[in-house]
Amino acid sequence: MIPHKFFLILNTIDKKLVNAFYPSEDDRDSYNQYVIESFIIDDDFIDYIYENLGENELDDVPCINPSKSSFPKMNGYSRCGDSLFIDESAEKLIKTFSLWKELIEDKPDEFTFNDEFFNRREIMNNLEKAIDCSKKLLTKKYYIYHMGI
Repeated sequence: MIPHKFFLILNTIDKKLVNAFYPSEDDRDSYNQYVIESFIIDDDFIDYIYENLGENELDDVPCINPSKSSFPKMNGYSRCGDSLFIDESAEKLIKTFSLWKELIEDKPDEFTFNDEFFNRREIMNNLEKAIDCSKKLLTKKYYIYHMGI
């Protein structure tokens, strides 16, 4: 499993800090005090999405590149790098994660794709967290920080 980690953080954080800390979903010490909620999406599951939907909707979500000092907006997340989802990202994220959830609702509890095993319940739980975190972006008080693979 190669995880894409997503962290809900307050948008009052200095964006310069975002690229400098490596939060853990299990450890909320030091810089992790900024992490309110987290979820994980397996990179193999994203491949599954490409295969079954023909595209990855995250490729079209507006976000910010926190790796650049000017914090430019970009259209689509960085699969291998960091991305900062903002209030403008919310509706597209909610739609995307809801679509992914619908795609696997009727799958058995465990299913495979390209010799990779997936736990449907675990994925569904993470997608529900993803939807909830994305809805919080609508308040314009939060970011979702994505750590690519």
